[in-house]
Amino acid sequence: MIIDSHTHIFPPDFLRNRQSLLNIDKTFNELYSDSRSKLATAEDLIESMDENKIDVSVVMGIGWTNFQLSEKSNQYIAESCQKYPDRLIGFGSIDLSSTNAVNQVSYCSDIGLKGIGELHLDHQLFRIGGYEVIDTVIQAIKAKGLILSIHCSEPVGHLYPGKGSNTPEKIETLLKLSEGVKLILAHWGGGIPFYGLMPEIGKLFESVFFDTAASPFLYDRKIFEIVSSLVGSDRILAASDYPLLEFSRIKNDIEVSNLSNKDKKLLLGDNAKNLFNLSCD
Repeated sequence: MIIDSHTHIFPPDFLRNRQSLLNIDKTFNELYSDSRSKLATAEDLIESMDENKIDVSVVMGIGWTNFQLSEKSNQYIAESCQKYPDRLIGFGSIDLSSTNAVNQVSYCSDIGLKGIGELHLDHQLFRIGGYEVIDTVIQAIKAKGLILSIHCSEPVGHLYPGKGSNTPEKIETLLKLSEGVKLILAHWGGGIPFYGLMPEIGKLFESVFFDTAASPFLYDRKIFEIVSSLVGSDRILAASDYPLLEFSRIKNDIEVSNLSNKDKKLLLGDNAKNLFNLSCD
């Protein structure tokens, strides 16, 4: 089974009204103000999945700062998962600054979404406080048995739209608050796997997975082998960040790596199959 663990879809009217959305949501503006940044619907994704021989994709929102857009996005993702129940797994976004954030977690669970994310904390959280502010939200996610996906940032290197400042020193605090929560740190966790060689950091990785979203834009392909040696191949989820790039680029980097065939199979689908409790072959 081949699984892409990080993709994004949007309601068709978001594509049509793209310019107006830039004015009302900070995260959307940062990610999509450049007209070359692609947006995709569920049907676009399914077509790409068929072309790339992907069995299942995890579809996510973004770190919306506008509650109405977040809610509409969550509903569309849930409806898309109902339309393609064997192909899509849905995550929903929430407004972390809202006093209603815990209820939003419950709502996402009630409409059939399996996780919360991908959250972008620069606009959603850091402008109002630190990770401690979302402790009750994390506990609600744990109580509902949901998975949490967080956008992570490298503390060095080139800038790009949406890079943000959620770097390893902040992620360490998140890991301490999220004990027992299944947590996906997107984009290789902003490099925190390398700090896993420090015993006090490595012990925080017990329930943590690292996805490979946008990897070719960030790291040399040797990262697949290196991070596997640091955290274990059972902790890595192959992910594209579609429509930013096609899954074929990630798959190719894995297939040409020096990982064993067993480890390649873990990255390409078996890890996600276990994480999302998928029973199909």
